[in-house]
Amino acid sequence: MHPRAFLREVAAVGRRHGGLAALQTLAEGMANAVMRLECLHVITLEREHLPGLDGEHQGQLAGRITSRIADEATLLAMRAEGGWAIDDVKLGHLRAGDHCLLSLLDGQVAGYTWVHDRGCPEILPGLRLQLPPGMLYNFAGYTHPRFRGSGLQSYRHRSVLDHPRWANASSLLGWVKATNFASRRGQGKSGYRPIGWIWLVGGSRRFAALCSPSLWERGIKRIPVASLPAPDRLPQSPA
Repeated sequence: MHPRAFLREVAAVGRRHGGLAALQTLAEGMANAVMRLECLHVITLEREHLPGLDGEHQGQLAGRITSRIADEATLLAMRAEGGWAIDDVKLGHLRAGDHCLLSLLDGQVAGYTWVHDRGCPEILPGLRLQLPPGMLYNFAGYTHPRFRGSGLQSYRHRSVLDHPRWANASSLLGWVKATNFASRRGQGKSGYRPIGWIWLVGGSRRFAALCSPSLWERGIKRIPVASLPAPDRLPQSPA
Protein backbone atom coordinates (compact mmCIF):
# COMPACT_ATOMS: atom_id res chain seq x y z
CA MET A 1 0.00 0.00 0.00
CA HIS A 2 1.25 3.49 -0.85
CA PRO A 3 2.36 5.45 2.25
CA ARG A 4 -0.23 8.18 1.69
CA ALA A 5 -3.02 5.63 1.33
CA PHE A 6 -1.83 3.90 4.48
CA LEU A 7 -1.82 7.14 6.45
CA ARG A 8 -5.35 7.89 5.23
CA GLU A 9 -6.39 4.46 6.46
CA VAL A 10 -4.79 5.14 9.86
CA ALA A 11 -6.61 8.47 10.08
CA ALA A 12 -9.91 6.77 9.21
CA VAL A 13 -9.35 4.20 11.96
CA GLY A 14 -8.70 7.03 14.40
CA ARG A 15 -11.94 8.78 13.49
CA ARG A 16 -13.98 5.60 13.88
CA HIS A 17 -12.28 3.87 16.80
CA GLY A 18 -10.09 6.42 18.60
CA GLY A 19 -6.45 7.40 18.89
CA LEU A 20 -5.23 4.19 20.52
CA ALA A 21 -6.65 2.13 17.67
CA ALA A 22 -4.95 4.43 15.14
CA LEU A 23 -1.59 4.04 16.90
CA GLN A 24 -1.98 0.26 16.95
CA THR A 25 -2.76 0.23 13.22
CA LEU A 26 0.20 2.50 12.49
CA ALA A 27 2.61 0.33 14.52
CA GLU A 28 1.44 -2.88 12.85
CA GLY A 29 1.72 -1.36 9.37
CA MET A 30 5.25 -0.10 9.99
CA ALA A 31 6.36 -3.46 11.41
CA ASN A 32 4.87 -5.38 8.51
CA ALA A 33 6.83 -3.28 6.04
CA VAL A 34 9.90 -5.34 7.00
CA MET A 35 8.47 -8.59 8.44
CA ARG A 36 5.25 -10.32 9.36
CA LEU A 37 4.09 -9.24 12.80
CA GLU A 38 0.41 -9.47 13.60
CA CYS A 39 -1.82 -10.51 16.44
CA LEU A 40 -4.96 -12.63 16.12
CA HIS A 41 -7.62 -12.54 18.82
CA VAL A 42 -9.04 -16.04 19.26
CA ILE A 43 -12.74 -15.94 20.17
CA THR A 44 -15.44 -18.45 21.05
CA LEU A 45 -19.20 -18.54 21.24
CA GLU A 46 -20.27 -20.92 24.00
CA ARG A 47 -23.58 -22.79 23.74
CA GLU A 48 -24.67 -21.62 27.18
CA HIS A 49 -23.91 -18.00 26.26
CA LEU A 50 -25.84 -17.82 23.00
CA PRO A 51 -27.39 -14.36 22.76
CA GLY A 52 -31.07 -14.00 22.04
CA LEU A 53 -32.30 -12.10 19.02
CA ASP A 54 -33.35 -8.56 19.82
CA GLY A 55 -37.06 -7.80 20.00
CA GLU A 56 -37.32 -6.28 16.53
CA HIS A 57 -35.60 -9.16 14.74
CA GLN A 58 -37.32 -11.77 16.90
CA GLY A 59 -40.64 -10.59 15.52
CA GLN A 60 -39.36 -10.24 11.96
CA LEU A 61 -37.87 -13.74 11.80
CA ALA A 62 -40.40 -15.76 13.80
CA GLY A 63 -41.66 -18.65 11.67
CA ARG A 64 -39.92 -17.34 8.55
CA ILE A 65 -36.35 -18.59 8.85
CA THR A 66 -34.90 -22.07 8.54
CA SER A 67 -31.52 -23.62 7.80
CA ARG A 68 -30.12 -26.62 5.97
CA ILE A 69 -26.74 -28.00 4.95
CA ALA A 70 -25.92 -27.30 1.31
CA ASP A 71 -24.85 -30.01 -1.12
CA GLU A 72 -22.37 -29.42 -3.94
CA ALA A 73 -25.10 -29.07 -6.57
CA THR A 74 -26.69 -26.21 -4.62
CA LEU A 75 -23.38 -24.40 -4.21
CA LEU A 76 -22.57 -24.80 -7.91
CA ALA A 77 -25.97 -23.33 -8.77
CA MET A 78 -25.34 -20.39 -6.42
CA ARG A 79 -21.95 -19.78 -8.04
CA ALA A 80 -23.55 -19.84 -11.50
CA GLU A 81 -26.18 -17.34 -10.33
CA GLY A 82 -23.47 -14.96 -9.10
CA GLY A 83 -23.45 -12.64 -6.11
CA TRP A 84 -22.89 -15.37 -3.51
CA ALA A 85 -19.07 -15.32 -3.19
CA ILE A 86 -18.91 -19.06 -3.91
CA ASP A 87 -15.50 -19.81 -5.44
CA ASP A 88 -13.16 -22.76 -5.95
CA VAL A 89 -11.68 -22.27 -2.47
CA LYS A 90 -15.07 -22.73 -0.79
CA LEU A 91 -15.88 -25.72 -3.00
CA GLY A 92 -12.51 -27.12 -1.96
CA HIS A 93 -13.57 -26.78 1.67
CA LEU A 94 -16.72 -28.77 0.90
CA ARG A 95 -14.79 -31.56 -0.82
CA ALA A 96 -12.34 -31.66 2.10
CA GLY A 97 -15.20 -32.38 4.52
CA ASP A 98 -16.35 -28.96 5.73
CA HIS A 99 -20.03 -27.96 5.66
CA CYS A 100 -21.94 -24.94 4.39
CA LEU A 101 -25.06 -24.21 6.44
CA LEU A 102 -27.58 -22.15 4.49
CA SER A 103 -29.96 -19.66 6.10
CA LEU A 104 -33.33 -19.43 4.33
CA LEU A 105 -35.80 -16.58 4.81
CA ASP A 106 -39.31 -17.31 3.51
CA GLY A 107 -37.84 -20.29 1.65
CA GLN A 108 -35.19 -18.22 -0.15
CA VAL A 109 -31.48 -18.64 0.53
CA ALA A 110 -30.43 -15.49 2.36
CA GLY A 111 -26.92 -16.34 3.54
CA TYR A 112 -24.60 -19.02 4.81
CA THR A 113 -21.86 -19.91 7.25
CA TRP A 114 -19.15 -22.56 6.94
CA VAL A 115 -18.32 -25.07 9.66
CA HIS A 116 -15.27 -27.28 10.19
CA ASP A 117 -16.10 -30.11 12.61
CA ARG A 118 -13.05 -32.37 12.28
CA GLY A 119 -10.99 -30.66 14.99
CA CYS A 120 -8.01 -29.52 12.91
CA PRO A 121 -8.87 -26.38 10.89
CA GLU A 122 -6.28 -24.44 8.92
CA ILE A 123 -7.32 -20.93 9.89
CA LEU A 124 -4.58 -19.24 7.83
CA PRO A 125 -2.15 -20.59 5.23
CA GLY A 126 0.46 -22.38 7.30
CA LEU A 127 -1.45 -22.15 10.59
CA ARG A 128 -3.45 -25.23 11.55
CA LEU A 129 -4.92 -25.66 15.02
CA GLN A 130 -5.86 -28.68 17.07
CA LEU A 131 -9.20 -28.12 18.80
CA PRO A 132 -10.62 -29.92 21.82
CA PRO A 133 -13.62 -32.26 21.42
CA GLY A 134 -16.91 -30.42 21.04
CA MET A 135 -15.42 -27.24 19.53
CA LEU A 136 -16.33 -26.30 15.95
CA TYR A 137 -14.55 -23.79 13.72
CA ASN A 138 -16.98 -21.28 12.20
CA PHE A 139 -15.81 -19.29 9.16
CA ALA A 140 -16.81 -17.53 5.95
CA GLY A 141 -20.19 -16.16 6.97
CA TYR A 142 -22.11 -14.24 4.30
CA THR A 143 -25.47 -12.48 3.99
CA HIS A 144 -26.75 -11.63 0.52
CA PRO A 145 -27.17 -7.84 0.09
CA ARG A 146 -30.94 -8.29 -0.41
CA PHE A 147 -31.26 -9.61 3.15
CA ARG A 148 -28.80 -7.48 5.09
CA GLY A 149 -30.29 -5.76 8.13
CA SER A 150 -32.59 -8.71 8.88
CA GLY A 151 -30.63 -9.91 11.93
CA LEU A 152 -29.30 -13.02 10.17
CA GLN A 153 -25.77 -12.84 11.57
CA SER A 154 -26.80 -13.78 15.11
CA TYR A 155 -29.23 -16.35 13.76
CA ARG A 156 -26.50 -18.09 11.74
CA HIS A 157 -24.40 -18.69 14.82
CA ARG A 158 -27.37 -20.07 16.73
CA SER A 159 -28.40 -22.27 13.81
CA VAL A 160 -25.05 -24.08 13.82
CA LEU A 161 -25.35 -25.13 17.45
CA ASP A 162 -29.07 -25.85 17.03
CA HIS A 163 -28.51 -28.17 14.05
CA PRO A 164 -28.90 -31.89 14.87
CA ARG A 165 -25.53 -32.67 13.28
CA TRP A 166 -23.79 -30.59 15.95
CA ALA A 167 -26.07 -31.34 18.91
CA ASN A 168 -23.06 -32.43 20.99
CA ALA A 169 -20.91 -29.39 20.18
CA SER A 170 -20.23 -27.01 23.03
CA SER A 171 -18.85 -23.94 21.23
CA LEU A 172 -17.78 -22.24 18.02
CA LEU A 173 -14.23 -20.99 17.52
CA GLY A 174 -13.29 -17.97 15.44
CA TRP A 175 -10.59 -15.35 15.17
CA VAL A 176 -10.21 -11.72 14.26
CA LYS A 177 -7.16 -9.55 13.66
CA ALA A 178 -6.38 -7.30 16.58
CA THR A 179 -6.51 -4.25 14.28
CA ASN A 180 -9.86 -5.17 12.70
CA PHE A 181 -11.79 -3.08 15.19
CA ALA A 182 -15.10 -3.10 13.32
CA SER A 183 -15.14 -6.90 13.15
CA ARG A 184 -14.16 -7.20 16.81
CA ARG A 185 -17.13 -5.04 17.75
CA GLY A 186 -19.49 -7.06 15.55
CA GLN A 187 -18.34 -10.39 16.95
CA GLY A 188 -18.85 -9.09 20.47
CA LYS A 189 -22.45 -8.22 19.63
CA SER A 190 -22.93 -11.76 18.30
CA GLY A 191 -21.87 -13.25 21.63
CA TYR A 192 -18.27 -14.17 20.86
CA ARG A 193 -15.76 -13.59 23.67
CA PRO A 194 -11.94 -13.51 23.48
CA ILE A 195 -10.17 -16.49 25.02
CA GLY A 196 -6.58 -15.82 23.97
CA TRP A 197 -4.26 -14.61 21.26
CA ILE A 198 -1.80 -15.83 18.64
CA TRP A 199 1.16 -13.71 17.55
CA LEU A 200 2.50 -14.41 14.07
CA VAL A 201 6.18 -13.49 13.65
CA GLY A 202 8.34 -14.09 10.59
CA GLY A 203 7.71 -14.13 6.85
CA SER A 204 4.55 -14.35 4.78
CA ARG A 205 4.73 -18.16 4.39
CA ARG A 206 7.13 -19.26 7.13
CA PHE A 207 6.53 -17.87 10.58
CA ALA A 208 6.40 -18.65 14.26
CA ALA A 209 2.98 -18.75 15.92
CA LEU A 210 3.09 -17.85 19.61
CA CYS A 211 -0.09 -18.99 21.37
CA SER A 212 -1.21 -17.59 24.71
CA PRO A 213 -1.20 -19.98 27.70
CA SER A 214 -4.99 -19.66 27.91
CA LEU A 215 -5.30 -21.46 24.55
CA TRP A 216 -3.07 -24.32 25.66
CA GLU A 217 -5.16 -24.68 28.80
CA ARG A 218 -8.25 -25.19 26.62
CA GLY A 219 -6.50 -27.76 24.45
CA ILE A 220 -5.98 -25.41 21.48
CA LYS A 221 -2.51 -25.57 19.94
CA ARG A 222 -0.71 -25.33 16.63
CA ILE A 223 -0.11 -28.52 14.66
CA PRO A 224 2.16 -28.94 11.61
CA VAL A 225 0.77 -28.33 8.14
CA ALA A 226 2.03 -31.04 5.81
CA SER A 227 1.80 -28.91 2.67
CA LEU A 228 1.23 -25.19 2.57
CA PRO A 229 -1.67 -24.04 0.35
CA ALA A 230 -1.61 -21.11 -2.04
CA PRO A 231 -1.65 -17.67 -0.33
CA ASP A 232 -5.23 -16.98 -1.49
CA ARG A 233 -6.68 -19.85 0.56
CA LEU A 234 -7.73 -17.67 3.45
CA PRO A 235 -11.03 -18.46 5.19
CA GLN A 236 -12.84 -15.40 6.50
CA SER A 237 -13.42 -14.61 10.15
CA PRO A 238 -16.91 -15.40 11.32
CA ALA A 239 -19.54 -12.93 10.35
